[in-house]
This record gives sequence, C-alpha cells and structure tokens, in this order.
Amino acid sequence: MKPDQCFIVMPFGVKPFPDGSGRTFDFDKVYRVVIQRAVREAGMTPIRADEHVGSALIHTDMFRDLRDRSVVLADLSLDNPNVFYELGIRHVMSSSGTVLMCRQGSVLPFDVKLSRTIFYDFDGLSLDWEEVERVLEPLKRSLIEARKGLPDSPVHALLPDSVLREDESGEKVATRYVQNETSAVGAPLAEYQRLVADVWISRGQSVDDLFADHRDSIFGSRALAYLCLKTDPMSETASRLANHLNDCEQYRLANEIYALQHEAGKMSRDSLLAYASSYSEANPDVAGADHAIKMVEDSMAEVERQPGGPSESDTTMMYAQCHRRLAGLRQWRWELSGEAPDLERAIQSSADAIRFNERARKQGQLKHPGFIAQSRLKNMVLLRIRDYSLERPDTEGNRDAILALKPQPEDHPVGLSYLGWFKAITLADMGAAEDSNAKALKTFGIDMTLKDEYSEIGRRQYVQLRRFLEFYAPYLRNPSLVGRISQVLQAGG
Repeated sequence: MKPDQCFIVMPFGVKPFPDGSGRTFDFDKVYRVVIQRAVREAGMTPIRADEHVGSALIHTDMFRDLRDRSVVLADLSLDNPNVFYELGIRHVMSSSGTVLMCRQGSVLPFDVKLSRTIFYDFDGLSLDWEEVERVLEPLKRSLIEARKGLPDSPVHALLPDSVLREDESGEKVATRYVQNETSAVGAPLAEYQRLVADVWISRGQSVDDLFADHRDSIFGSRALAYLCLKTDPMSETASRLANHLNDCEQYRLANEIYALQHEAGKMSRDSLLAYASSYSEANPDVAGADHAIKMVEDSMAEVERQPGGPSESDTTMMYAQCHRRLAGLRQWRWELSGEAPDLERAIQSSADAIRFNERARKQGQLKHPGFIAQSRLKNMVLLRIRDYSLERPDTEGNRDAILALKPQPEDHPVGLSYLGWFKAITLADMGAAEDSNAKALKTFGIDMTLKDEYSEIGRRQYVQLRRFLEFYAPYLRNPSLVGRISQVLQAGG
C-alpha cells in the first residue's frame, strides 16, 4: 500500500437523478475536474475502485482500501446505497482520515450529519469554473487535515471501545490483520489475569503445574504469562508458554518472556526464530522488521559456527528454518518500504528458503512439505511483481515443483494440509478449475477431521492462508478460481 494514495468512494459514470425528472449526473466529471485536482494538490494520488487492475477476489481491493488507506474521500451525491455502505465500513474500520462531499441541496441522513460535509453546486451536466475554484480550497484543506489522523468517525467517537485499527498504544497498525491481543481481552481483563496469577503464587502453584490445564483459553494463557514473569521466566515451560502465546497472537506478552530469556542467554535457536516473528508482529514497521531480521541473522551465524557445515543433515535443517523465517521477514520489510532493493532481497531469500528446505526434505529432515510449496508460490508471485507481468513465464519451474511434491509417511498433518491448499491455489493459477476445486474441497474435508486434534488447522492456519490470498490476489491468474478457494477457507475459519 502506498501511503500517499487517497481512495475515492463514489458512483462511476453518468447516473439518473432519483426524482424521475430524466436529468443525469456526471460523476466522472466531478472526479476529473474537482476530486482529482483537490487530492493531488493535497499531496496525494487519487484512486477509485474501477481503476484497480487485475483484482483477483471480488471486493477484496475495495475492503482493503477502506481499511488501510490513510485518507478516504466519499461523494454522497444522489444517495447511492453502495456509497453509504462503503462509508459505514470505513467509519467502523478507521477512526480517522475520512472526508465527505456532496452536491448542494441534498438532505443527508441523520447519522451522516454527525460528520462534516463539503457541499458543491452542480446541475449534473456543467461545472461552473468559479464553483470549482470555490470548493477546491475547503476540500483540499479537509484532505490535508485528514492525513493528520484527527478522529472523525462517529462510530469511534460514540463507541470508543470498538476501535479496530489501533493497538494498545493508540497507534495505527500496518496492513496486516489486526492483532487480537487487545481486542480479545482489554485492560480490565488484564487486571483480572494479574490477580489470578497472584492467587496462584499465594497457593505456591507454578507454571509447570498449571500449563496443561489453562493453556486452552486466551485468558488462561495470559494469566500464566503474568505468573511466569513474576516467578520463573527462564524455565523450559516458560519457553513453551512464550511459543504458545505467539501462536495465539498474544505477541506482547510472548515478547516479554522472550526478551528476558534472550538477555540472560537462555534462548534456544528455535525460540529466537519464534521471537523474531513475534517481535515483527508486535512492531509492524521498518524498524521492527530490521530488528527481527537481525535476530534471524544472529541465529544463522550461530548455525554457521557449528561443526560439520551445511552438508550435515541436522545443520541443513537449521539453515532451512533460518532461511524460511528470513524470507518471510524480508518480504514483510518490502511490504512496509515498497522499495525495489527490498523486493530483490525478498526474492533472493525465497530462493534460498526453497534450496535449503528442499535439501532438508531429501535428507528426510523436513516433515512439513507446505513450507516448500509456500516458498515456491511466493517466489513465483514476487518475480511477477518485480517484472510487472502477470503472464511472466515460470522459468524457475515453481508451479510444477509444487504439484510434484508428494506426501511422505512421517509428514506432519498440518504440513500436509498447507500442501493441499497451496496445490489448490497453484491449480487455480493455472486455470485448472475442476482440479483446483476438488483439491480445495478434499483438503477442507480432511482438515475438518483433524481440527480437534491440531488446534492450528481451521483457525490460525486459515487466517494465514486468507491473508496470503488477500495480499497476492492481484498477482494470481484466474481470479474467480482463486476466489472459490478463499470462500472455502472463509467457511472453515
């Protein structure tokens, strides 16, 4: 997402007035003559939903724009229901950055009157030059003010606890899915969790005693974290708890435990890699990504210091884990920066992840074939992005390699589930409609038999897969086929 783009919510083309008079209203003229000029003079680039190219999922780009753009400008003229629907979504998803405009003489609904609206005079056909100049100034000022992040959503003003896009410090999160850490518990429950931890301490109970019984709920896991931080954050169970909190998207508490272990030199390589991921989730900016990348590079340096070199099977597996995590973080840094060198590093890291994970697979060490499929699919799409070509030939053979991956007897069920979904996406990208749909439904059916035994299946896994599809949608071919997979995942998650 480019931070300087302003998303425009308005009807397209020429629309009839709703009064049956036969008059028409040229929205494209308003867009060309007034809106585009005002947005550009405010230092941004205007973009409408009809200007998106290659959208792979219906409404995906629109919902993402309504959620993530720092500024959204909505034209409410002619009471278009789609515009009001999108405005409602925006007011729920963002506490700030929304500007409203409307033709003079309109009677706005009561709820919308809570928000400031800039009116302009237009008969539907001809825009007077003086009127254009008059309305440009207040519109431009409003757009500039909107970029400052001042609250303007009546939803957030009247229901402050409903904020969806802010973390516990009140700052905007990046374009990842919102962390459920704060919305799931909130400050009052955190106090109760601390009280529960104090009761456990008074009873002489430890994290080791309580972990199995209380890890299944977010409340219990967080209470265990407070107990751990007050008693013994260096134990093996503390490491398991931190990893569990990370899996449950409770990143800040996980990071408190990780940080203490890291400072004391008590952190394993696996935990350091988990800490890198958790740190980047809790700090979704370039500095956070750089810090997480440094952790992975430190872990890789530790592997390099081990005797035997990367030809040893155990060392190869360590390299595979490091490169896989590094590839994800380098891609995340590129998403944040939008810089071409970061994209090149992400592509190279994905190629390294493929090489080492396939080597570990051949040596019988890697039991999660989904890792290879994911790295292959990412590499293919990132190359398309770099070359600005949806039709870029797959000279690296990524698609064929994904489809050629075969299950092995010792493979982990979660890894096989990921493999099934990535194969379905690959088949959709190839245009193999029947095979893609069959693979998605078959994988979904197997997942439903396993989800009670493996908590990741059907929960966080499906969120991650939908996140993958949301981000890469514009760069996957055959959008309707890819959209079917997203719908199946939505039903299961």
